[in-house]
Amino acid sequence: MSTNFLSVTETAVMVRKALKEAFPRVKFSVRSSKYSMGASISVNWTDGPNTAQVNAVVKIFEGSYFDGSQDYKGSRYAMIDGKRVSFGADSIHTSRHHSRALCERIARRFPDLVLQITGSDDWGWNISGSGTFDEMRPVSQALHRHSDRLRVERSKTAGKVIYLGNDGYSEIGALCADI
Repeated sequence: MSTNFLSVTETAVMVRKALKEAFPRVKFSVRSSKYSMGASISVNWTDGPNTAQVNAVVKIFEGSYFDGSQDYKGSRYAMIDGKRVSFGADSIHTSRHHSRALCERIARRFPDLVLQITGSDDWGWNISGSGTFDEMRPVSQALHRHSDRLRVERSKTAGKVIYLGNDGYSEIGALCADI
């Protein structure tokens, strides 16, 4: 069976469509980058779903994996509509930004801590404080786990992708162990 190799641009179009289906009304920035010996996609957004929810939709579109213990980049394969494909993005990086309003809402949950909201509208806001690491951990976890939805809508585009496996050289375990 022959493999249809999709470009990073074609892969980014599919990622954008899957995100629109899974998270209607959320504005995502999806950018592809080509570089020597590879390509990647960056996905950015503010508030809305958390990173784990977005990763659950987009990581199926990664075309390779990297094994740092062997300094090896291997291939992943999938099937769409009965045709074997290899996606053009070696990796997909997701980055969620927080609005000042979300940080203020989360900070109000911890009235016993002295917290500061720092950042900008361009780069996103964050919560910092003078508490110990153990005191600040729940604040950070609440901010990063917060989501505006209990469940993710099904994406028809992502749902068409059937993971076939990898090149069999070194990747062990599930496609996305962090999902």
